[in-house]
Amino acid sequence: MKKIIAILTLVITLTSCASEPEFIPIEKITESDKNYTIEDFEVIKFKQSTEYDVQDLPSAISAYYGFIKNDRGEPNDYEIRFYDSHKSAVENGEKYAENISGENGCIKKQCSFFLENLKHRQKVSEPSNVAGGAGNGIPIPKYQAYIIYGNFILLCPGYNENEALKTCTIIVKNLE
Repeated sequence: MKKIIAILTLVITLTSCASEPEFIPIEKITESDKNYTIEDFEVIKFKQSTEYDVQDLPSAISAYYGFIKNDRGEPNDYEIRFYDSHKSAVENGEKYAENISGENGCIKKQCSFFLENLKHRQKVSEPSNVAGGAGNGIPIPKYQAYIIYGNFILLCPGYNENEALKTCTIIVKNLE
């Protein structure tokens, strides 16, 4: 009887683990044969709210701020920066994306490389007195990661780098 229970437990454990596929995030830097435009993002329901002046964003052709609704219907904010090539995005844009994203992303005028609408790159941490909040209500970086895919840089929202890369992976899969 003990052997039957052990076998049933093993079978249930294996089938429950096998039902959900492992999520593999996109590489942070990925070449693509296609040059993307804002129109490609509009097809996947990107709602543009601001087009940035890219004069102070070296070699950028354009940059946009807006949102895409997630699978729960909630809007997630994104910033998309377009370049004329993948090489240009990496060489001229990566340090700017690195500067503004991640746990230690610079969201202050004193250290940010690109100041255009800096407040778009901030979110307020949940005060610790709010249910589930662990912050102190001060501005923190909104974008916890970025990807360079082909000729664009996508700044990714999330509570941590893994979650942010997941949101960007979903966007790129929708583009393809």
